[in-house]
Amino acid sequence: MTNQKLALNYTYVALLTAFICTGMIMDAEVLVLYVWVLFVGLAYSYGSAVVNTTIKSEAEKIGTGFDLFFETQKRAIKTLIHYHILQVLVISQIKALLMFSKEEIVKVILTKKRILENMLALQMDSKLSYLVAKEQMIEVYIQKTACNVITKKVYDIFLTENQDKKVLKERILTENMNKLEIIK
Repeated sequence: MTNQKLALNYTYVALLTAFICTGMIMDAEVLVLYVWVLFVGLAYSYGSAVVNTTIKSEAEKIGTGFDLFFETQKRAIKTLIHYHILQVLVISQIKALLMFSKEEIVKVILTKKRILENMLALQMDSKLSYLVAKEQMIEVYIQKTACNVITKKVYDIFLTENQDKKVLKERILTENMNKLEIIK
């Protein structure tokens, strides 16, 4: 930011010196050139800060979305570990029952084992499919929203040549902030 201000100050000094040196000529083309250089310097100085702020805020929102995604992934892994522990406990109980009396309860154990495996498989399948669907929806929504908002706002800022550019930038920033609050 200091380099930008220093460059802007040098631009002002150069323009002022050139204006004083050519003050006697007062050629319209020279004046237009001075005004154009001044406009480009001001646009760069003030426009880059707005763009940087917008990009940083969008990056933070995307980071929040990824944090949510990773948190969901952690919960899914914890659930899978929990089901694995349950499966290990069920298997150890089945082994204990088999050692107690294999011949008497072979049919009961096989039936219980099949029911538990089917139930665990169904529960794991349903939860995993639900998590996968949610993750995909979140990723698609975040990517579409971020891409659309960033692209549109950057184009709007740099393609407009309106004298009320400062008001337009403030309006765009306000709209972006409102949209980002809606995304939360």
